[in-house]
Amino acid sequence: MTIYLDFDGTIVEHNYPALGAPNPHALRVIAKLQANGHQLVLNTYRADLNDGSLEEALAYLNSSGEVEPISECLDLKVNPPRFDLDEALQLDELYIDDISEGTPMRPNKVLEWGLMVDWIELERLLINAGICSK
Repeated sequence: MTIYLDFDGTIVEHNYPALGAPNPHALRVIAKLQANGHQLVLNTYRADLNDGSLEEALAYLNSSGEVEPISECLDLKVNPPRFDLDEALQLDELYIDDISEGTPMRPNKVLEWGLMVDWIELERLLINAGICSK
């Protein structure tokens, strides 16, 4: 399956143009998705800009030591469809993005406002759908 990953609000808290605080469990679950053979592609608004922020996001992911290097990213952000694992299985593609309606969300850890992807709940859903192993 091709899995399109957003960055701000998904892998880290929103804090653009800086890198936000790490979203707990994001890198661990991303590594599990890689171990399960899925192709991961970065799909972020940072690609729409020419300010070095996309490269900063890729460097964050690839220097973590937790995930295999991710080099593929879309040239421009694609608005994600509604989060629907049944449809994702049919299309063989999944968008993990905080702006995708239906994505499990949780309050930010560091910022006192806003939400980010809930990777613990997301992992549970992915395991139940057979997309990710325990």
